[in-house]
Amino acid sequence: MKNTLVVVTDLGSFKVFRLENGEPYRSPRLELIEQFNTVEAHGHLVDKVTDLAGRFPRGGMADQARAMSDGERHNIRLEKRKRLVRQLANRLNVLAGAGEVDRFLLAASKEINHQLLDELTLQVRAKIEKNLPADLTKVERAEIMGYFGRAE
Repeated sequence: MKNTLVVVTDLGSFKVFRLENGEPYRSPRLELIEQFNTVEAHGHLVDKVTDLAGRFPRGGMADQARAMSDGERHNIRLEKRKRLVRQLANRLNVLAGAGEVDRFLLAASKEINHQLLDELTLQVRAKIEKNLPADLTKVERAEIMGYFGRAE
């Protein structure tokens, strides 16, 4: 019997199950071994930055003199997303890179699936048996294996 992990994740939550399929006449069972929610993913940008600092009057026409500039355009949301995906990948590299894990099944939301795969090490990517670009974080534990089909 192969030691299998089942990982379901999106940008805000991460769940890792161990697939227990030891008895021949029983259906596979998922045992939760790790779960966390990324608080940073659920926060609002307004809570992290203020819109008052760094605003400067625009130069130009007289009627626009009172208008305020937002300063430079930053990719704060993009950087936050990259950082969160990197955190998920680092944790997955540690869990799936362990010697006792033979394979794993991955379901990551469509928005982050490709980025997450890019951040995984080659050793861990080689252990992926099935990869679903789907968000299964809110699916009941008993239904998760149905999405992966027959995985023995």
